[in-house]
Amino acid sequence: MIIETEPSGLMMIRYKFYFNRQTPDPEDPWVLAYLQEHDLEPRRELYEEHEGIPYRVFHFGQCYLGRHVEPLSELYKRGIEHTVLAQHLLACLEHTDDAALQTATARLDDAARKALTTTLAAQLHTTAQFEPTEDNNLRVVLDPSVVREAVLALQEEVRHA
Repeated sequence: MIIETEPSGLMMIRYKFYFNRQTPDPEDPWVLAYLQEHDLEPRRELYEEHEGIPYRVFHFGQCYLGRHVEPLSELYKRGIEHTVLAQHLLACLEHTDDAALQTATARLDDAARKALTTTLAAQLHTTAQFEPTEDNNLRVVLDPSVVREAVLALQEEVRHA
């Protein structure tokens, strides 16, 4: 999801939530569930395309969202962390020297590897730490042994399913 803000008269802000219709971000279902749980209806719902990507766009006024801005921002932040963690895990798996991890992931195609890292990111999010870098990105701090154990446990679950 992309959140865009713009001035909306009398020192108010309009919030625009862009939901990618082709490849949803991790936070999309969380944000949509939050909106539904709190009966928050967008002032406008549009379907737009940017750079060839179709989006579903919700418009909200600042007053309407009010106290919901902070929880929605937290969901958005958690989604960014989830994405960064999944990318970190993918890099870990691609560059590991651990023979057990190499064996566990050797036969996975790109889609299966991405699905694995997305699942792992959901499982390991509370274990990981996120630190800002000098260039305003996030760095993941996570013990490699935790990643190893999680991958091997998932592999075992799949084998017994």
